Amino acid sequence: MITQDTIMQRRKIWLLARFRISLIRQGIEKADGINRLARIIGYRSRIHPAWPLRQILVGRQPFPYERLEKLADFLSYDIKEILSYEAASQRLANEQNSTALRSNGFSMYVA
Repeated sequence: MITQDTIMQRRKIWLLARFRISLIRQGIEKADGINRLARIIGYRSRIHPAWPLRQILVGRQPFPYERLEKLADFLSYDIKEILSYEAASQRLANEQNSTALRSNGFSMYVA
């Protein structure tokens, strides 16, 4: 039987660029690095634990709900507050991507 919790855990979340990038930056600062943050929220690769997080940062893939929930917990955010920044599509999520990356110190990721 599929429950509401199961549906939420499988869900992929696109967040607006200005909020998504700022949120990840806060996580990186608190964790003292992107690799450590990636491990904290559940990525386990020994070689590139932060690769999926980098893809989320630049807007190439959405947050898996489960990872977003762990990030919210790590940063002491209410998941409902974070979900208020959800975008309906990848295109809407990335409209201000370049500007948000630059303003949060991630100029090296701007294409």
